[in-house]
Formats: sequence, structure tokens, C-alpha cells
Amino acid sequence: MKSLKTLIASSAIATALIVSPSMAADPNFEVEPVTQGALPGGLIHNPMAIKWNPEGANKRVSIEEADGVPGGQAIQFRVRRKSGKPWDIRLRAPYDNNVSAGEQIEVYFWARATKLPKGKDAAKIGVVVGRDKEPYDTIVNNEIMPTTDWKMYRVTGTAERDFPASESEMGFNFGFEKQTVQLGPFYAVTLGQTAE
Repeated sequence: MKSLKTLIASSAIATALIVSPSMAADPNFEVEPVTQGALPGGLIHNPMAIKWNPEGANKRVSIEEADGVPGGQAIQFRVRRKSGKPWDIRLRAPYDNNVSAGEQIEVYFWARATKLPKGKDAAKIGVVVGRDKEPYDTIVNNEIMPTTDWKMYRVTGTAERDFPASESEMGFNFGFEKQTVQLGPFYAVTLGQTAE
């Protein structure tokens, strides 16, 4: 079985993209698919070598064939039981570059649900870029609601203070519901300092 790192490191997968959530994002927001070459700003991580770290109980993580997403493969995250806190079941990865106060971060990513929460027409996941130690503050912290169709989502946020790469991470929270979600390629970029 292929590792999570191998999936994301493949050149085919790297042609798709995931960018960060906005602080006031519509949970159903989606964008037209774009290529890595069309990304604004500069990457804050190496999309060819993301080291995803799944955490939490009552989950199963696997690599699945996925028609309809660039690269044809996806990370599948199955939540067997809703968690008391959405971040108790999650997928995390470090990023490579420091983010300074005032920088705007965008994350673009493909997502879909393969098993919806009971009685609902969409899944629910949180997209987070922030500090992995106290005070656990975030640049991006939004929720999206993927349906059963592959779509590309975009979320954005602005850093209110410096976020050194050595104490920060990016990732997804899944513990909202009993559900199964697939994620395609992921890209997080900085657009630089926002205008004052």
C-alpha cells in the first residue's frame, strides 16, 4: 500500500491544488480548478513532499483510486464515530516557510464525501493553518461542507502575528460527524503583506 507521503509526492497528484480557507468563507464555496502554474503568490510548503500525520481514534486512513481528481488518487479519511471535539480526529502536516504578521494565506484543495453523515446532504471538515502549541492561534480556521462530487475549494486568512514554521502546521479536522471524506492535491500559498 502506498504511504500518504508517496501519494502527495507523486508528480501526477502535484498537478492539482489545495489552498487555505478564509475567515468569513461560505462553507459551500468552490472555485474553478486551476493548475499549480496558475497559483497566486508563493508556496509555503513543498507540494511534492508533504508529510501528512493522521491523528485520533475511531478513524481509518487509506489511499484510494479517485476518478475525477487530478492524479487519479486521493487520501480517504473515514470517521467511524463522531468526536467530542472536531480536532480530535485530524490530518496534519508541517509547512516550510515562516509566515509574518500581515501576510495573507490561501489554501486550495480538492475534496468530496464518499459517505455522508446520516440525514445530511454534505460532509463537514475544518481547514486550519496555525500554531501547534500554546496559544494555538490560527491564520486560517474555517469549515467547508463537501458534497459527493469532486470540487476545488479555497479558503483564506491573514496572520495577525508571526507564525514560525517550527511551531506551526496546516491540516484538516474531521471529527464533526461520522463520515468518509476524500482529499485530492493540496497547495498553501502566501500572497504577501495585505494593504494597510
